Amino acid sequence: MSYTVMTLAGADTPGEHLQLAAFTAVAAAFFIWVGRKQRRTGRGAFIPGRTVRVGDSLIPPRPSTRVQRGAGCAYIVFGCIFVLPAVVNTGMAIYELLG
Repeated sequence: MSYTVMTLAGADTPGEHLQLAAFTAVAAAFFIWVGRKQRRTGRGAFIPGRTVRVGDSLIPPRPSTRVQRGAGCAYIVFGCIFVLPAVVNTGMAIYELLG
């Protein structure tokens, strides 16, 4: 059973499990951060949410739409999917270190 789970995880040593756990945790944090920002403001991660000066006038940001907030929720769900492999790989690394 343990060998099957390790093979499916794509790692053979505790170090590889920890590397995979770190990578998936960073990916999860990034997607959740982007999703929360887009859901809250209706703008992507790299789009400014402040007033922009063009020439002598100030242009306010456009209001967020329902679709943009929905996309933010989708990013959050996608980020949460990355949390499970991080937990599994961390558990497998601990199991290998202790066993």
